[in-house]
Amino acid sequence: MNGQKYHVGQIVHFAEPEVKRGAPRGDHRVERFLPPDAGEYQYRVKGLESGRERVARESQLGGQMAVETLAQSLYEAENATKVPWSQRDRTIRAPWLKEALHQLASPEKV
Repeated sequence: MNGQKYHVGQIVHFAEPEVKRGAPRGDHRVERFLPPDAGEYQYRVKGLESGRERVARESQLGGQMAVETLAQSLYEAENATKVPWSQRDRTIRAPWLKEALHQLASPEKV
């Protein structure tokens, strides 16, 4: 295995063909890494809307790098402390990710 594709705090979504057995659709945040199962990385993810946590295999997830990238650029544009995005925990990242999701949902505002 080469290493995890996603990182803690990243916003991901379930890839459409892999959503099964009532798994909640929509955006989720990676909460923590779990031990690999059958050679595949697993993550504990939490639904942004529902707050429900579940286990997800890496093959079930698709990253939303556009959201993460936009959130990082918004943060860096307003960051007076010059603390890098990569060193911020999810408490600091959450409002920026929410704003990025909002802007991407309303393309006329971007």
